[in-house]
Amino acid sequence: MHDGGGTVRLLVVADSSVAAAIVEAARRRVARVDVEEVRTATAALERLGGADAGSDSDFDCVLASTDAGEMDTLDFLAAVRRRALDLPFFVVADGERGLTASDALDAGVTDYVRVRDREGYDEVAARVERVVAPPAPGRVAQSLVYERVFEQMLEGACLYDREGRFLLASDYLADFYGMTPAELEGERSLLVETVREERPGDPYQRLLDEEVDSLEGETELVTPDGESRTLSYRFAPFQVAGEVVGVIGVSRDITDRRERERKLRRAREEYQELIDGMNDTVWVIDIDSHILAVNETAVELLGYSRDELLSMTVHDIDAGLSDDEASALITQMPSDGTQVFETVHRAKDGREIPVEISSSLVTYRERTVVLSVARDITTRKRYEAELREQNRLLETQRDELSVLNQVVRHDVRNDLQLVTAYAELLGERVADDEAREYVEIVRKRANHAVELTETARDMAEMMRSRGVETEPVPLVPVLRGELASLREMAPNASVTVDAELPTVAVLADDMLGSVFRNLLTNAVQHTDGDEPTIEVSVSETEGGDRVVVRIADDGRGVPDERKESIFAKDEKGLESRGTGLGLYLVQSLVEKYGGDVWVEDNDPCGSVFAVELRTAPGQADSDQSSPTRS
Repeated sequence: MHDGGGTVRLLVVADSSVAAAIVEAARRRVARVDVEEVRTATAALERLGGADAGSDSDFDCVLASTDAGEMDTLDFLAAVRRRALDLPFFVVADGERGLTASDALDAGVTDYVRVRDREGYDEVAARVERVVAPPAPGRVAQSLVYERVFEQMLEGACLYDREGRFLLASDYLADFYGMTPAELEGERSLLVETVREERPGDPYQRLLDEEVDSLEGETELVTPDGESRTLSYRFAPFQVAGEVVGVIGVSRDITDRRERERKLRRAREEYQELIDGMNDTVWVIDIDSHILAVNETAVELLGYSRDELLSMTVHDIDAGLSDDEASALITQMPSDGTQVFETVHRAKDGREIPVEISSSLVTYRERTVVLSVARDITTRKRYEAELREQNRLLETQRDELSVLNQVVRHDVRNDLQLVTAYAELLGERVADDEAREYVEIVRKRANHAVELTETARDMAEMMRSRGVETEPVPLVPVLRGELASLREMAPNASVTVDAELPTVAVLADDMLGSVFRNLLTNAVQHTDGDEPTIEVSVSETEGGDRVVVRIADDGRGVPDERKESIFAKDEKGLESRGTGLGLYLVQSLVEKYGGDVWVEDNDPCGSVFAVELRTAPGQADSDQSSPTRS
């Protein structure tokens, strides 16, 4: 910094015409001045020294035009500050608007001067002199201090005369109009005229008449270049020797701020519209459990007004959690996840509404809060209660069915088997043919009743074990066991089997025997002859992943129109002695195993019932005992 006794050294960064004007003005103003001119900021940095030059520059001041060559003026300033922290830095704006005074002063320049003619460059030289060649301490003029403060204000400061014309204007205000302070002098103020038009009773005159102490507000102002800006302003009377000679005006361009506020307000409105449109209730809660915001659904569902809810805490509406439990959920919220739990909300009229809450941490008005979305699960809870009741009834029915199954399997079946045994003994001792025929009818009916108990037992077992997984079951032992039972039950039937049965295991369970037993019994029952003929064959499919068991009879056959419906529940054949449950049981079990069953015509008469089952990979059949029940 110049000490006041030597030569003032200036570094001017500008094109030749601007540099010449600055040099000329400086030499008129400063007694001993040495000026060095460069065209670009890069050249200026070289003259100021390397990056480590510190504050030892030989120059007292840098003056740069807004066009610093290939480097932005503010970037040039930053580079200078890195090299000479205390070196004064002036920006000279020579007509092109470019860098504004507010931007330059905000960035830390020492001063910003807009010039349009020779007088402007004289002003540059005067300001440089004040900084680099100040008067001795104690000799600073008070007016100079005021002028300096006025120039540095980042607001539109000015002095109006009694007619509302500019007497004095700050650089900030002049820059707003795109003019210099000197050019504004004597011009009428657009702001004063706009305020006078908007407010009744000429408020500007009331200031001059000292009827009011100040006048302030906001207004929309159209600048000379046609741009609409929002200004905040404050006017106050300016007195000299007790007389009001003008008005002091301070204004600020708040267009950007108001636009941000409008966008923020609209965003909040849209956010509120969004959450108000949700069917779920939405809550914003602080860490102390106070309710900060709610949506319209919460107001409607709970019956409180919005103001009432915003004066409450979560403890006032939560009827499912203790205060400690609710507070713990809030304080223990995961920072990067969602917390889901169930509780009960109590409405204003005392209704209790079960809800499922999904909560997460969010930022709301610059603080961390809990955002909770609560879904009314009244219907779901009712369904769950109904399902639990249905399951309870189902378990009860299964228990009762198990008891009935025990009665059918043991008591009734045992009694019927005794009837059959005694009927056979009686038939051997009855000589009369007619009486022997009656005994035979009793025996057949008793045997049929035993079959019915077995079918009923199998039906009960199937209903009890639905959902049980299948397992590999050797096919041949099961089939042979059921054929042996058939021969014992119907000794007059002719039963033949393919000489060779494939050794294969199928995917089934311990009720596989019931499938073959019902089909074999069905073949015997649906014949008109005294000696029915039954043929059994087993074949594998081409891929080897399935096996088909065919049971052919020489009975009455099944008409085409009944081939699909014959497996339906309660469906009975023509003149059938059965209940219709046997074939339904067969289809139910086969479908459970993932297989298929169907009926075909036999040649020359009768039917063929085919059962297709899945084979168990890697499992071979054997003659070992089958797990199927007898």
